[in-house]
Amino acid sequence: MNSFAIIFGHCVWIPPSAKAALVALHLFFGIGIDGQPDIDAGEALIAAQYMASGKTEAEAGNEVAALNACIGTYEVPPENRSPAKSDIRNASGTAH
Repeated sequence: MNSFAIIFGHCVWIPPSAKAALVALHLFFGIGIDGQPDIDAGEALIAAQYMASGKTEAEAGNEVAALNACIGTYEVPPENRSPAKSDIRNASGTAH
């Protein structure tokens, strides 16, 4: 039994492997993600980990879709949101 879980947004996700967990964290935080091809590769790797654990390709796809839905429920707290570029000021107090 897997005793490892990650909370994404309003969901608890139990990854099929440590490798899948690491990839999901990279996807969530955008580490090494430069565009859709990187996202697709990460999702494919997670799906492959599900299939290695005995799920069918369709079941693995459903699991990845559920993970995406979980990640989509995350709301960035207002204090952690980036200000609009015009609101960023340099040390002298003038806008960039």
